[in-house]
Amino acid sequence: MALPNTILTYRNFFRKLKSFQDITSLLHWDSEVTMPKEGSEYRSQQIADISQLTHDWLTGEEYQTLIQEAEKSISSLDPSQRSRWQREFAILAEERDKAKKLPSEFVAEFAQETNKAHGVWAEARKNAKFSDFASTLEKIVSLSKRQADYIGYTSTAYDALLDGYEKGAKTEEIAKLFDRLKKDLIPIVASAKSFPSPLSKPIPAALQESFCKDLPSLLGLSRGESRLDTSHHPFSTSLGKYDKRITTRYSESDPLSSIFGVLHETGHSLYEAGLSRIEDWPNPIAEFCSLGMHESQSRLWENQVGRSRSFWEFIYPKVMNDFQLNENEITFQSLYQYINSTQKSKIRVEADQVTYNLHIILRFEIESDLINEKIKVKDLPEIWNSKIKEYLGLKIENDAEGVLQDIHWSMGAFGYFPTYTLGNIFSAQLFSKFESENPDYNEAFSKRGDFSSLLDWLRKKIHLRGKELDAQDLIKEATGELPDAKHLIQYLKTKVAEVG
Repeated sequence: MALPNTILTYRNFFRKLKSFQDITSLLHWDSEVTMPKEGSEYRSQQIADISQLTHDWLTGEEYQTLIQEAEKSISSLDPSQRSRWQREFAILAEERDKAKKLPSEFVAEFAQETNKAHGVWAEARKNAKFSDFASTLEKIVSLSKRQADYIGYTSTAYDALLDGYEKGAKTEEIAKLFDRLKKDLIPIVASAKSFPSPLSKPIPAALQESFCKDLPSLLGLSRGESRLDTSHHPFSTSLGKYDKRITTRYSESDPLSSIFGVLHETGHSLYEAGLSRIEDWPNPIAEFCSLGMHESQSRLWENQVGRSRSFWEFIYPKVMNDFQLNENEITFQSLYQYINSTQKSKIRVEADQVTYNLHIILRFEIESDLINEKIKVKDLPEIWNSKIKEYLGLKIENDAEGVLQDIHWSMGAFGYFPTYTLGNIFSAQLFSKFESENPDYNEAFSKRGDFSSLLDWLRKKIHLRGKELDAQDLIKEATGELPDAKHLIQYLKTKVAEVG
């Protein structure tokens, strides 16, 4: 049945909005990957102008009229089609209502200040000097508080920001979940073993890059729709239907960090590639349902796959060959134990899967207190260092390995960090269900490097569903139960026992 012209007209407007949002993402990608340093100031203005323009379109009367006319016409559609369109218009109403609460001038100011802040943060991190970033962060925190006030909240300002990444999540509920998780993690961390690195020499970045460029396609992300570059902080972004960008960073003393960075970011891009394959893309349903779900995809490929014995049985010979290492000196077992070693780390992105959530809990506690005005920006290094000492028993030597290590606060992404741990919870639950339904997957992984059974399962259960359901309901539909951290705890216990 042909769609009414009113729906086609509305969808054309939506496509234009999506195009300009992708252009903004492209400008951000370029800022972090290829833009010369002196281009930062004008780039900030470009991003601010486009952000303001798209916000005006999103909240404007023209778009509202097109949506209203299109919504009226769904009554003429077949009943089997109607519920999907009702979901689409409900998503639009929610997103527009939230966007309309933010003044256009504020959107432009926020975009400009956060883009400028990235350069300041990068320089401060390079110099390991928080004081060089403090005044900029003060501005970002102030803007984020204003954002929360515009959006509105019933309990705490942080709730408003958290909801932007994980719909319906509340600070109090996350705090309780994380407190319980801390208690479960403590005995696992205590029983876990640390294994020394079997790598006795630095691995040149060029060798790492050559190896890493093959990883996305191995997992199922085609070379024709993706590319890998280098940046200060690993990230991924979608710039179009068949344009997925991934970055990592290379440490010659720790080459495994680049591998796991690529696995993580490929997981994000595989999700975006799946969303891009939803019928009639782009549309409001062909979007990720929450940041926690997005993180579940990256953490699943990084940990449940990337740290599995079957994965390393397949790629071990290639790692040895590409890194010009001697298999007699670095045995498979010594490398596998090191990959799954529990080694307390100061750096979140290099943390092992057992201690990783402690890094997230630390950040959640700090940023929620910061937004809720319980602590001040100037005190962040001291608070950070104290919590690292308390949770991990480590001493921070400089701000680069402490409070300056993450990009998120320079982006104004307060409320993002909790989604990493929610993603860990989701990923363990999803992979547990996949295992039960695909008992022979290990042989395909280890013998043929064939991960299509997992990707196909995720495409069907998660990717191609887009925003049809909220995250909690989508997890329940995919696994038969609501999200439950017991699967993560069981996975970690099993892994610790396996390598111990």
